Amino acid sequence: MQNAVFSIALLSAPLLLASFGALTSEYSGRMAVFLDGIINLAAFFCYAFSVLTGSFIAGAFLSVLSCTLIIFVSIRAVESLHANPFLASLGLNLFSGALASVISVALFSTRGVLTSPLFSFPAVNARLSTALVAFVFTAAGFAFLYGTKYGLYIRITGKDADVLSSRGIDVSACRTAAWCIAAFYGALAGCILSFRLSSFVPNISSGRGWLALAAVFLGRRTGWGTAAAVIVLCAAEYFAANLQNVFQNIASPLLIALPYIASLALIVLVPDTRRDE
Repeated sequence: MQNAVFSIALLSAPLLLASFGALTSEYSGRMAVFLDGIINLAAFFCYAFSVLTGSFIAGAFLSVLSCTLIIFVSIRAVESLHANPFLASLGLNLFSGALASVISVALFSTRGVLTSPLFSFPAVNARLSTALVAFVFTAAGFAFLYGTKYGLYIRITGKDADVLSSRGIDVSACRTAAWCIAAFYGALAGCILSFRLSSFVPNISSGRGWLALAAVFLGRRTGWGTAAAVIVLCAAEYFAANLQNVFQNIASPLLIALPYIASLALIVLVPDTRRDE
């Protein structure tokens, strides 16, 4: 039992980061549909920069910086041109996957799996260290979002933007900050996934960006609720992976889809108390 809890906690690290980013963006009134693409792009950048520089720390830093800058430029364009933020976010999701593929061909002459002796880490150490980093950054993020006035501004932006405007606070800047935070945390999640696999695998996110959005809505857009939803979804993923060894007659795609089935079932079945109120 203790091993299961520990494994689920380690497994939850990348999804917890992505979910915090999605929650921050949701508070600002902008859904971070781009998250899944950013996770994949960041994982690729992390591998590429690490191999090119010979430093995994530089690789992770440049990856997170690049992804955050891409989203920053995009959200400024959306705000300036008054474009549809949902469609723009969806377009960014598609663009991220295409960009990773194009650069992969240009640098490594393949769109497939990328490995290198310069990007290889002990599995146990990678899981433990990346989980620790994820928990520290998530805790810092929650402290910022719920414990500072700037976090309060972001949380008010989605509901009462007029209140902020009346006080002379730039609502557009709050929305920009929220998207950049979402990109930052999504990029961290992507780096963690690449470190844990010691490689880059196309579609390495395995839908975690979408699961992060599901966790936010399952958690009723609250911090504790989102964290609890992440644990539930990761528990479903953990048991799905172990059930494949027990129920060998069940199609593996069905077991792999268990976290998504669980998220859909919980969103449908758990009452939305906020709506009732």
